[in-house]
Amino acid sequence: MTTVLLEDISKQLGILDIAELLPHEQTVPPNLKRLKEAMLNIGQLVDPIIVDKNSKVVLDGNHRLKVLQIIECPLSVCQLVDYKDDKIKVGTWYLAINKPLEDIVKSDVKMEKIDCNEGKRTLVDSKAPFMAVCKKQGNENACFLEPGSYKLKELVEEQNYILSSMKGDLDSRYIPDDQFDEYLSKGYTVFFRRPYTKEEIIKAAKEHTPFPPKSTRHIIPDRIIRLNMKLGWLHEDKKEAERHLEDMLKHRVYNGNVRRYVEPVIVIY
Repeated sequence: MTTVLLEDISKQLGILDIAELLPHEQTVPPNLKRLKEAMLNIGQLVDPIIVDKNSKVVLDGNHRLKVLQIIECPLSVCQLVDYKDDKIKVGTWYLAINKPLEDIVKSDVKMEKIDCNEGKRTLVDSKAPFMAVCKKQGNENACFLEPGSYKLKELVEEQNYILSSMKGDLDSRYIPDDQFDEYLSKGYTVFFRRPYTKEEIIKAAKEHTPFPPKSTRHIIPDRIIRLNMKLGWLHEDKKEAERHLEDMLKHRVYNGNVRRYVEPVIVIY
């Protein structure tokens, strides 16, 4: 059983050159700064970067990749997945800000009131970069920002424009697309956007036109976490890094330091 588990994990992991990995979305500067400090403090790449094995597009770990680039690390340990697998789902994150809309975006951003349910349906057809929603007296008030009819590249450009036009230093957070009700009830303004397709994500990465930060939320079965690959190993020769990875996996598997969760978990770190 232990040998089978080791083989199952090993076949999903690989050491890849940083130069061949393709990010598909931008990073959040404060998050990047915190992650860089954490990685340098512990000297480890905690979680492997998740990569489509066919296109080498980074599905999860764009911030980790950026840190490795900044510290001039030539290699990364990656979990290689088949992006065509129907079990891999793509959603998005919504931006939530604890202020009314008029205190968030500047006056030159065009706004158009719309029924919230209608807006959710037509966002899929790229009729606006964002739909801002808030609750007043228990009712959902919604409006499109910069309404129009957009192709993919234009949609991304308008999203970047709106995000860059927000006022000052805002207390903002990105929330999973299934938690918007909770934040609306707390008085937040939530910025809805349509999820991108797998094909659009691959295209954007290959064309080096990354999406705005947190545009995608990938649900990936059997995600490997807490691998804790030493950064020093990733500065060595590729074959040496592969040997270190193999030895570490053998040690941890045979010592019972691997657990597969079959239910959703909450990780505190």
